[in-house]
Amino acid sequence: MALRRVVVGLDGSPNSRRAVAFMTRLRPTGGRVTCVRVVEPMRVPATPLLPGSMRAQLAGQADALDRAHRAAAQRQVDGAAATLSRAGWRARGLVRTGLPLPALLAEVRAQRADALVLGARGVGAVTHFLLGSVAEAALRRAPVAVMIVK
Repeated sequence: MALRRVVVGLDGSPNSRRAVAFMTRLRPTGGRVTCVRVVEPMRVPATPLLPGSMRAQLAGQADALDRAHRAAAQRQVDGAAATLSRAGWRARGLVRTGLPLPALLAEVRAQRADALVLGARGVGAVTHFLLGSVAEAALRRAPVAVMIVK
């Protein structure tokens, strides 16, 4: 099977970097890779008992943290896309906001991808054995082939 369109989900973990490295070893055959990092928005808890000025300050700090996370995510996807481009893939990086699995699956559909490539995340043997919750759920719910890289 030739991989023509691939979505690579990144999360900043060593295994997601290994997923990019894995893709560099495959033959691109004119294929396109979209590197996607999903940033979950910072949620400020309801604080009705705090003064308005303090609530505004908390909201401002949450916004600043969101911007910093998005900037770091953009650097990561741009670096991954550059690495894949040097390996012969047509590659680009995207940052999305939301919950990781739904956003990744939406991108798979939008790109009409042949495969979704994710890094496994070790979160504890008891909880999810060696796969992270996103990788595990992707295996069950993705409409395309899923490659999990360790």
